[in-house]
Amino acid sequence: MVKSNTDFQEKQAERLKIKTIHQQMKVLAMKGTGMSSWEADTLIEVINDFYFNETGLKQLIPGQMRYHCVKADEPAGKPLNQCEMKTVVLTLFDDLDDKELPFREKDASIARRWRKLMRITEEAREQGGLLTQEDLAHLLMCDIRTIRRDIAALKRDGIVVPTRGTINDIGPGVTHKAIAIRLWIEGKEPTEVAKAIHHSLKAVENYLQKFMRVVYLRRKNFTDFEVARTVGISLPAVRTFLEIYEENKGKGLFKMRLEDIELVGHEYYQASDEKKDSPLLTLCRKGS
Repeated sequence: MVKSNTDFQEKQAERLKIKTIHQQMKVLAMKGTGMSSWEADTLIEVINDFYFNETGLKQLIPGQMRYHCVKADEPAGKPLNQCEMKTVVLTLFDDLDDKELPFREKDASIARRWRKLMRITEEAREQGGLLTQEDLAHLLMCDIRTIRRDIAALKRDGIVVPTRGTINDIGPGVTHKAIAIRLWIEGKEPTEVAKAIHHSLKAVENYLQKFMRVVYLRRKNFTDFEVARTVGISLPAVRTFLEIYEENKGKGLFKMRLEDIELVGHEYYQASDEKKDSPLLTLCRKGS
């Protein structure tokens, strides 16, 4: 469907409205509570999550879309037409999808599809929804038999794709992000990890950075909610990372990684002690 000039003008007005509201709230927060600019921005993100996500005011980034899928807590076997649905945001296109692909064109096409498949199924799960194989075939514009082959191939590599049909197999260590972290803890270098989970090196480094920040903040006694807001990831992702941390923190191999964790955490959060006692995080604790 072709979008009219009126649609464009409405979207533009919507974006301007959001920017104006956010700026006003930020100024009021800084003046009224003495928050820093960083703390005020984080407060706006919290408010944005709670009040603007379901109203359609939240701006999508290029490559993202909203999609209706089955809620994650709907029981297996229940007919889809009787299930409650959940609106989630999926990233269909990411610049990293085309990084470090196999040389052969056919292999590159498969690798690109696997990256998208793993990403969007996990995004849906972290937002409280589950995609079906039919959803994936529709979103990735391929045959459902192709999706089934992809899921089976990834499972042979130890990666369980979190669809509605496989959710009972999902544990803290079988999604692609979790496997990346576990392999790193076991001593593998990021390049080896990237090859194992069919992702780019940059994507793997991003997963590891977030994991290290989560662990660093937990060791500084941040709550799950505070960690999620500070690192900028979902609560389910934080809890997955922390399950892996709790499982491995007493092992010798993990102790060797603590130096990296402390270094990354200290560099990124040099002012973490001040932020921990800020009015913002006090508010977060009251609301968590």
